[in-house]
Amino acid sequence: MSRDYAKKTSKKPPAKRSKARTNSRQSKRSTTQSPRWMWLFSGYLLGILSMGLLHLWQTPQQDISQAIDKVTGTKSVQDAKTEFIFYTQLRDAEIIVPDTPPDALRKTKADKGQDEVFILQAGSFKNPQDADSLRANLLLLNMNANVEKINSSKGGTWHRVLVGPFQSSSKLANARSTLLQNGIDNLVLKRPKK
Repeated sequence: MSRDYAKKTSKKPPAKRSKARTNSRQSKRSTTQSPRWMWLFSGYLLGILSMGLLHLWQTPQQDISQAIDKVTGTKSVQDAKTEFIFYTQLRDAEIIVPDTPPDALRKTKADKGQDEVFILQAGSFKNPQDADSLRANLLLLNMNANVEKINSSKGGTWHRVLVGPFQSSSKLANARSTLLQNGIDNLVLKRPKK
């Protein structure tokens, strides 16, 4: 005998929720929430305080730097007039930059009949020890290198590291490519034969 349990009604009444339980939830919510105006006020106060501290922290540094300039009487580096002397120094040496790549330079005929030779400038230094160091590196690369001392118009001394002289453009191109492969930038200088 089978029974139908789906349509069976329950004889027990539904359980009622107790008031004590709902009251305890409401009391917990009210104690953990704080008023929104209090958070807003504390945020404004914190922002004003941090801006005031930032202003006080930056202002004395500006006043000190202005006071130092007034006492020493120095002007900033930007106000000083810059003089360039390389214009006069470059007049003495003619720089040749070939328009053709080194392969095309090899195909041209040699310049043996001319009264000029080519020299490569591998570097220019104020410190003679730096120039000697580069000269030693060039000698290790089996290149004919020497240091030339130049006096500038302002009384400073420059030490040029020169490679050469080269009679033909093919030897010049080979030496130039060797220098570039070793990370040494260079300039081609044309000078009269001695």
